[in-house]
Amino acid sequence: MSSELQRLTDDGRMKFTPIFIKDGKELMYVDFEDPRVFRLKTMQWDNKSIKPVHDPVSAPEFDPAYSKNGKCFCFLRAVGGLQVALFVRNTQDNSEFKIDPLPGFSGYRSPAVAPDSSLVLYSFAQNGAQDIYAMDPDGSNRRAITGGKGINIWPSFSPDGSSVVFTSTRDGNYELYSMKPDGAEITRLTNSPFQDIRATYSPDGSRLVFTSHRDGNAEIYIADADGSDPVRITNHEERDDYATWHPDGKSIVFVAERDGKHDLYQIAVPSR
Repeated sequence: MSSELQRLTDDGRMKFTPIFIKDGKELMYVDFEDPRVFRLKTMQWDNKSIKPVHDPVSAPEFDPAYSKNGKCFCFLRAVGGLQVALFVRNTQDNSEFKIDPLPGFSGYRSPAVAPDSSLVLYSFAQNGAQDIYAMDPDGSNRRAITGGKGINIWPSFSPDGSSVVFTSTRDGNYELYSMKPDGAEITRLTNSPFQDIRATYSPDGSRLVFTSHRDGNAEIYIADADGSDPVRITNHEERDDYATWHPDGKSIVFVAERDGKHDLYQIAVPSR
């Protein structure tokens, strides 16, 4: 099924990973501003005005993550060549630290922050596998939690912090899984011959929104939190991806490709 779309941007540039922050007052996302720079930007939700998060920006930045309580902000920044560092910022005092990549072709991906800012997750490739790691918000106590089987990426916390949904190829295909924040009780949620990726929990924790290729191209789906009853909510021959829930749970924002251009759109969530 599909609903009427509301277009939020009109510049047509590539965009990635929109997330609502500050109780829905702002929408943060990555804007491919020019051929060299991925830039973090925020949209004021009330008037849709847009401004950069960092000005000036010295290197490409992407994959923003914000805790529900607003105290912890993570993002990635290129630090030379093909390497990417993870930055973690305390928004209360604006202090920040950087976790450098290892030598060679390496980098961090898809950070996520627990709702109470007590834990940071991220994906990291090493020794032929891509694992999800956990660490304390000060960078200490880093440990792998998904076992290093296949590619494990795109973790996202449930609103109460008790569960994490992520994408993994551990069974041969990109599917959605859930686990406890410490990596226990890994459970497969979807079973499709095509990719199911980039899931996030609804504000009440009862549903997921994710991207799936099960109907031939990238479309947005909603399912119950256990992966059951998937419902397709976009329907277009071009790509729909990177969905995030509005804090009221009544709509989602995602990146849509239309006529070869990429913009942020909003769509109402169908009733159960």
